[in-house]
Amino acid sequence: MNKRVRAAALRAGAAFLLAAGTVAVAGPAYAADGPDVVVTPISLSIAKGVKEAKAKPFKVELLNLGNADATDVVVELDFSGLKKKIGYVVPDGCEATGDTGYRCEVGDIAAGQDLVIGVPLFNANGKRGAGGFFTVNAKVDGDTEPESNTVDVDVTVVPETNDLTVWAQDVYAEVVADGDDADEGATKTPVPAGGTAPLDSAVFNHGSKRVVGVAYLVELPEGASIASAPEDCYTIEYLNGVACEDEDVVLEPGEVLLPKVTVKVAEDAPEGVLFGGLVFAMALNPGAGDREDSGDQARIATKKQKEDYGEADEIDNLAFFDVFVGPAPSGEPTPQPTTPPAPGTGGGDGDGGGLPVTGAQSGVIAGVGLAVVAAGAVLFVAMRRRRRFVAE
Repeated sequence: MNKRVRAAALRAGAAFLLAAGTVAVAGPAYAADGPDVVVTPISLSIAKGVKEAKAKPFKVELLNLGNADATDVVVELDFSGLKKKIGYVVPDGCEATGDTGYRCEVGDIAAGQDLVIGVPLFNANGKRGAGGFFTVNAKVDGDTEPESNTVDVDVTVVPETNDLTVWAQDVYAEVVADGDDADEGATKTPVPAGGTAPLDSAVFNHGSKRVVGVAYLVELPEGASIASAPEDCYTIEYLNGVACEDEDVVLEPGEVLLPKVTVKVAEDAPEGVLFGGLVFAMALNPGAGDREDSGDQARIATKKQKEDYGEADEIDNLAFFDVFVGPAPSGEPTPQPTTPPAPGTGGGDGDGGGLPVTGAQSGVIAGVGLAVVAAGAVLFVAMRRRRRFVAE
């Protein structure tokens, strides 16, 4: 069955969902042994005026809900359903299939793990409104529910504006904090208990308007803590993370901010995976001019200005990651988890197109709109509290 999906569902960090209510979902019941890959779109909109050279990677998740690994997964994309106003770019490492698509080998997806690929799109002639759809089909040998391997992703063109897209890589000992997972090898070393490692994350502006000032939030899973963060960050203990404000950064379309955050694994952390880290970002002054241009001309935005300069696609403003833990450096075994995580809560990396593949998400499932609203509310409150404290 080929499903048309107009809203994506993501598994969000429990700390954020508690602020707005949660939706608990029991572990899946398996009809048969084997992999079960579910394809879900994350991005849904593109800003008017996005050029081909700065195409936006539409995020699409491939989640293996089965109890067996999905091996040698291939993703096929068909863009014949897009209107002429939308174009696509064939990512490096993928193979064009005629005039209307391409295919990418994305490797293995372990049971209970996911990966996120990016599908680069651009707005060729600048018209707003419905842009048609493209089809994503995951080819998975032995999939127990093949009808969930295919999805049509609707694309909407919105007014010219900024469009932040957040990416985060799972935390390993040998990860390089450079905003991508290229040339880092397929085999990664877990962080030893008591050790530290960088969190490789990135905040892209994939819109058609600049952003002046970015705020972002980093939440870590239990068993990990913030080892270091930029000076413009401050601790939020109840979230086990930090909120950060860079008021002066200017992100032109196609530019990226790389948060410099380092993670420490607790000395008594169990070997395995710490699930449920996330990064969320929002523009402080979207569509603004340079700081030196603004002077004392600040004023309340009109309704039309808010429409023009709002976020193009808020649901891809957050990304999830896990922390992989190995034995302590002394070689002494660390405690093991008493209960293994349920399928659907794991992390995964692979080679996708357009945007690096990301890590996994926690086991709490909720609508992505709820997750974004909750994360944005937490970050907004945190910024207000900090500013009030500084003023006093």
